[in-house]
Amino acid sequence: MKRSFRYLFIIAVSFFVGTFGVLVDDGQLCLAGDKAVAQAQQAGGSSSTAGEQPASLGIPQQSLPGYPAQGVRTGVFNDGQAALWDLHIIDHFRYFGPAQRARGHRPEQPINFSHIVHVQGNKMECQYCHWNVSKSPYAAIPDVELCMGCHKMVGSADPAANAEIEKLKQYWAKGEPIPWKKVHVMPDYLRFNHKRHVKGGVTCHECHGQVGEMPVVERVSSMKMGWCIDCHRQRGTSIDCATCHH
Repeated sequence: MKRSFRYLFIIAVSFFVGTFGVLVDDGQLCLAGDKAVAQAQQAGGSSSTAGEQPASLGIPQQSLPGYPAQGVRTGVFNDGQAALWDLHIIDHFRYFGPAQRARGHRPEQPINFSHIVHVQGNKMECQYCHWNVSKSPYAAIPDVELCMGCHKMVGSADPAANAEIEKLKQYWAKGEPIPWKKVHVMPDYLRFNHKRHVKGGVTCHECHGQVGEMPVVERVSSMKMGWCIDCHRQRGTSIDCATCHH
């Protein structure tokens, strides 16, 4: 029985290593992609002098070398505009609110989660964390248990990133959910169904932009009604009021 359990444990660890590219670095586990982030940043920065502790390399604020960056608004339907004259500079949400509806809204989050590290560095698919976008009306925000599934064992090569992982572990220890702040705030009278849009062939970036290139997740469109109706018309989908307001 003990031998069978040992074999199962070895298989599980081998699968984890093969899937996520885990490396051992200075006595701790770190993701291969995360290590690549640290090495790339270190190569671009100044080296520490002898006897000094290396400074924190920081969480990346731009795309990693070799990643085919396109710009965060690339691929957004109709460039996020409800009409030709719906320009960001005169967007009434910018001046009269609510500010959460305006393009560029990027609230500070309780944990500095990096899509650049996870998507570009670690090659993680969107639906690994947002697992129910094709199954539910609502997009899943990863719970603490899902994050800890990796971070019980996986650390980072960077002190700044490890500080954020420690915040995650504190929420886990307290049994509390992470109080993420909503980015894509919509009116209460709107009923948006993620499952129907994904199954209808709408891709993530058409509404959310290139999230994998964002240091902090932000809105790439104010998502006005005219923008949605234009998309429905082009795709031959119903524009009946009860489709979204019910």
